[in-house]
Amino acid sequence: VYNEEKYIEACLRSILANTVQPYEIIVADGGSKDKTKELVQKFPEVTLANNPKRTAASGRNVGIACAAGDIIAFTDGDCLVEKHWIESIDHVFEDGSVDGIGGKVIAHQAENEYEQFWNHLAWSILMNFGDEPYRVKNRTMNDAFVTANCAYRRKLLEELNGFDEWFGNNAEDIDLSWRALKQGAHLLYYPDAVIYAHGVTTMKGIKAKSFRNGISSCKLQKRYGGHINYDWNIYKMWFKTLIKIFRWKKMEKMQFAELSWHLLGKYYGSFKYHVFNI
Repeated sequence: VYNEEKYIEACLRSILANTVQPYEIIVADGGSKDKTKELVQKFPEVTLANNPKRTAASGRNVGIACAAGDIIAFTDGDCLVEKHWIESIDHVFEDGSVDGIGGKVIAHQAENEYEQFWNHLAWSILMNFGDEPYRVKNRTMNDAFVTANCAYRRKLLEELNGFDEWFGNNAEDIDLSWRALKQGAHLLYYPDAVIYAHGVTTMKGIKAKSFRNGISSCKLQKRYGGHINYDWNIYKMWFKTLIKIFRWKKMEKMQFAELSWHLLGKYYGSFKYHVFNI
């Protein structure tokens, strides 16, 4: 977490309200300047760990290092877990052959139009979650596990050396699940393990997340996809939105901002990581 005072209490309460109680809850804080740490310390069941590198990847690794359990589940500080979340995870891992699971992400009720736009983009377009379980076999974006809702055996995490901190805040969770598949891990999508995710609530947030997504695509390309990649569909959507400029409504403005900042992130990432990703 970082500056998560808005949602962290509700997140922790949702975990503690589960039908099966966790053996431990660890919050890895990346130097929050707000009341996040103070709020976490109100929960005696929770271990507050320091994440000095302040990235998502390093925070996950701090949590793994602090954890004592054999099954380590991940969620985000702005998420609410469904009351059977831990029970569902336990149920899957009763099958000793399963090494990791990814659960279903449902958008939380949006507080404004910005969050509604982002939730639809993130969880219905970029990624979507079905209602049937299946064995994950392919390294695709839609099949990748996001750390808003996933769990792995400690043994596998140790074999993979945890999250690759080179990814920082950009696609570190996707990289982990793809490396697990490459190693031959048995990964299962299990929709009964449900969490509810909040999204960004401002135009500034849409721009920042879109820029990070552009950088993420460059890092994944650097690691998995070669040096050259282009996606004309983004440009088609960008121009399609641009020609409506004189009759833009808020939805068109958000879409134009998302596409523009995603492209800027791709250009920046291409320059920084020496790939051609446009």
